[in-house]
Amino acid sequence: MEILYVSRLCSESRLARLMAEQPVKPPLQEQKFHGLLARGLAAFATGVTALSLLPPPPGKAGPRTEAETEEGIAYHYLALRPVPFLSHALVFAWSFLFCFRWCLARHDRPRFVVCDILDLSISAGARLASKLAGVPAVAIVTDIPDILHDYIGGASSPLGRAVVGAYRSLSTFLMHRYDAYVLLTEAMDPLVNPRRKPHLVMEGMVDPGMEQVANTLDGKFPERVVLYAGALYAKYGVGALLDAFLRVPLGDVRLWLYGSGELEGRIGDCAARDPRIRYWGVQPNREVVAAEVRATLLVNPRPSREAFTRFSFPSKNMEYMASGTPVLATPLPGMPPEYLDHVYTFQDESVAGMAEALTRLLNRPREELHRRGQGAKAFVLERKSNVTQAGRIHAFLEAMAPPA
Repeated sequence: MEILYVSRLCSESRLARLMAEQPVKPPLQEQKFHGLLARGLAAFATGVTALSLLPPPPGKAGPRTEAETEEGIAYHYLALRPVPFLSHALVFAWSFLFCFRWCLARHDRPRFVVCDILDLSISAGARLASKLAGVPAVAIVTDIPDILHDYIGGASSPLGRAVVGAYRSLSTFLMHRYDAYVLLTEAMDPLVNPRRKPHLVMEGMVDPGMEQVANTLDGKFPERVVLYAGALYAKYGVGALLDAFLRVPLGDVRLWLYGSGELEGRIGDCAARDPRIRYWGVQPNREVVAAEVRATLLVNPRPSREAFTRFSFPSKNMEYMASGTPVLATPLPGMPPEYLDHVYTFQDESVAGMAEALTRLLNRPREELHRRGQGAKAFVLERKSNVTQAGRIHAFLEAMAPPA
């Protein structure tokens, strides 16, 4: 089997350079998810080719293409400055031409085009090319575009609203026209797959290399650190987390936040009022994971009552669990029941309820918390590694392949 993986995925070495040198950083959670999946698929497929966009280059350099190979994946990149409408057209054309040539090249094995549908320009070109060439295309759906735009907010000007509306309509139209789907939750299927094409639910995956990363009580930070890493938006519950932590009556605890988003200014204001709070900004994933391993408690306050949470399983929860540090999260509807034995959950998601849960857990014996974290780590490494999950996808694709 050969796979063309269409997304914004960079090789790990390229990602490290971009994080160190470039002002516009790639979204780390997106990179981690697609990187784990592509590398997992490379363990089963004969060849994996990644067709990817790079973040906009600095200066006034024109469009450029690059290629490299790492860990068995052949990466082909396009980098260009964002120009309204023109850059989208260039990405679409480049994606279409590359994918069409790839589909028509001589192959002696089944071929599949796998697309991150949230990146419309590059996935649309690849989908059209695969359709014309008769190669099955599989959608990776980590969010529903229509709901995602409602959730993060839209444009304020009439022209901006018209553009966003057209973008949403086109995203939905194309999303409905794939040959198969890999979804985070079963609840996604009726919305993204009205034609009842084959689908597989894969809520996330973890890096099996975390098995070699020791999480010990002796290695913890001296203070009791509560850590959040992710997008800093009120609708993700981060504002409520800040308010709740301010009510925690424990002097030797800390709240550390990593990431970027609309609440950066508010976090700075809270840190000025309460020195227990610290904002670390955007850091390389390896540094975030190292801090997660040494923390006391990892928290994800994403509200469970929002309609979109039926379609959500944050990949951050998987990373948290793989660290071996205990996790406190909301009981999201999209979280399968098997996870609930391995994480702590907020039973009351009000500010007062979250403050009470934080205080109660932080007062528990360190050994008890550590056991819960180690149990979660063993669970996800055994059942949810990227190789295990990619193996399920490989079997799913093999079942779709035409007979030899």
